[in-house]
Amino acid sequence: MSNISEIPFYQLLLYVAFGILLLIIFYIINNYIIPLLKDKQHIVKKYWQKIQMISWLIFSGLFFIALFRTNMLITLTLTVVVLGLGWSFWRNMFSGIIIKFNNQFKVGETISTDFATGELISINLSQSELINDKGEVVIIPNDKLRTSVLKRLYKKNNIQTHSFTITPSDNQRVDFIYQMALNCPFISANQKIEVERIKENEFVIKASVIDNFFVDKVNSYFASVTQSGSLQQ
Repeated sequence: MSNISEIPFYQLLLYVAFGILLLIIFYIINNYIIPLLKDKQHIVKKYWQKIQMISWLIFSGLFFIALFRTNMLITLTLTVVVLGLGWSFWRNMFSGIIIKFNNQFKVGETISTDFATGELISINLSQSELINDKGEVVIIPNDKLRTSVLKRLYKKNNIQTHSFTITPSDNQRVDFIYQMALNCPFISANQKIEVERIKENEFVIKASVIDNFFVDKVNSYFASVTQSGSLQQ
């Protein structure tokens, strides 16, 4: 079982080739297709990140099973060595997966940790970066980012403008839709709110959301109000 010459390397090469192909496909979608979606980018990215992570986890699991079935002893030995030598990296990568999968933080969000405060400028698998008020870039291991954040600081420069398309359950006037948006607790009331009727009973609301974190909550609010037909105070 431990004879290396018995390992079918062509099968392993097929897995490696498939992994490279998967990487290329994801790269093309991330850099050339998603940027074309404009207003829907936030929603698409949210689910697309999860699809990518699930795809890689499935691929890694199948690859490990193939290695294990090919040579159990060598696979277990290499696994122990790799996990042991790179435990800090794997721990941070696991935390990065959790952060991305749960949408725990967003790029552009201002956070305060027990060792740094600033705006997140990147969230990678093993580490993230924030820039503090002095303009310094601080590297944060994702394990610390996931466990050491004390609070989010929703500053004015975090305000984001989004478009929401809604279809009320019955015919409504533009002023009703405007008041509905104004009453939404997740929309910045001191920013400009625009309502446009695009069909007889379909509207587009352009409004500023305090943070991207609240976009789903705004959609849920609109769905609830349009179904009930009454304004929530």
